[in-house]
Amino acid sequence: MAPVKRTPASVPAPKTPAVHEPGTDHAVLDRLLAMAQTYRSEGNQWQAMDMYWELVEDFPGTQQAEEARKVLFDLAMSYEHNGARHEARSIYERLV
Repeated sequence: MAPVKRTPASVPAPKTPAVHEPGTDHAVLDRLLAMAQTYRSEGNQWQAMDMYWELVEDFPGTQQAEEARKVLFDLAMSYEHNGARHEARSIYERLV
């Protein structure tokens, strides 16, 4: 009998990013993106970032998530150029 190849229990299985079902309500995602943009324009940076992260992490593969990803990347670049490297780095690492 051939030995069974096993991986240690401590090694997690690789994550496969889920892409939302075709039935995702894109009108709702559009509204969430618009709300995030409104928060940002009003100076509520943290609320805006929370909503952008929600779109990126909970609705991958959607056009709204890609737009949110671009905004977060631009924010990270802005932080980096303004000397807030630790904030920039945390965004870059989370986007990967």
